[in-house]
Amino acid sequence: MTDVFISYAREDQPQAERIARGLEGMGLSVFWDNEIPPGQTWADYIEGKLNQCAVAVVLWSAHSTKSQWVREEARMGRLKLIPVRLDGAEAPFGFGDVQSADLSHWNGDYNHPEWGRFANAVFAKARAGAAPQPAQPAPQAPPQASGWQTQQPQQQQGGGWSGGQGAQPSAAAASPIAYIQKCLRLYIDGKGRARRREYGWFFVFAAVVGVIAAILDIMIGGINPYTGMANSSVFVLIAGLALIAPSVSAASRRAHDFGQSGWLAVLTVIPYIGIIAALAFIFIPGQSAANQHGPDPKAA
Repeated sequence: MTDVFISYAREDQPQAERIARGLEGMGLSVFWDNEIPPGQTWADYIEGKLNQCAVAVVLWSAHSTKSQWVREEARMGRLKLIPVRLDGAEAPFGFGDVQSADLSHWNGDYNHPEWGRFANAVFAKARAGAAPQPAQPAPQAPPQASGWQTQQPQQQQGGGWSGGQGAQPSAAAASPIAYIQKCLRLYIDGKGRARRREYGWFFVFAAVVGVIAAILDIMIGGINPYTGMANSSVFVLIAGLALIAPSVSAASRRAHDFGQSGWLAVLTVIPYIGIIAALAFIFIPGQSAANQHGPDPKAA
């Protein structure tokens, strides 16, 4: 059973992540994932998570008050709801009778009095009778799977559950293989941010795959003496089709890291100039703090 379910609009993901980290640091398990496992429908999956949680936290903002999904999740979890105000937006009609925690001026400091008031209320509702632990937020990991909303792997510690030290390798400690696997895993998810090292290692991987594919084509078809090109392009075509989606997704997240639109990734697939754009993406430094696309992926 999950302690806390967090409902929010994707535009509020940075605030949702800070809240989730703080609650996990108190020893609570937190669900804030919008990725549906294969074979399940969105409604059934989310309904199950809401039914199983002890507390439903809804983050009201100018974005979420307009979201039908957030309103529906708040309605489903109404009996165990703790609403939070992220800005000056009022709760939608029908939800104003529940007292909201005010985090509109909270900057992520877990010693802030409003954070303490909210976190203690969540802990008391989730773990009735237990004394809350000081908030020691679990290490951040780069957003994955859904891009905007991520559930961290959990490990059991004592009598409760938490994000756990070492549940995910930090961005600084991730290996080249881990970066490549992440890009392949997020092959159609261009949301979130990717640091230079992540995109660079995936670029090297794609280049190596392309070279191997070209060698295989030469081995099976030989080289045309008139054009100097391989007579076969079967393996190159297969490799290109397999890598185009994860390459665009990784480039989109890399563009987000230096504060640009993900549509800039289109430059990397344009014939001839794509290689130049991809190399530029490797060397452009990312923004050192959270931006509209998510937290800094280099943060440990």
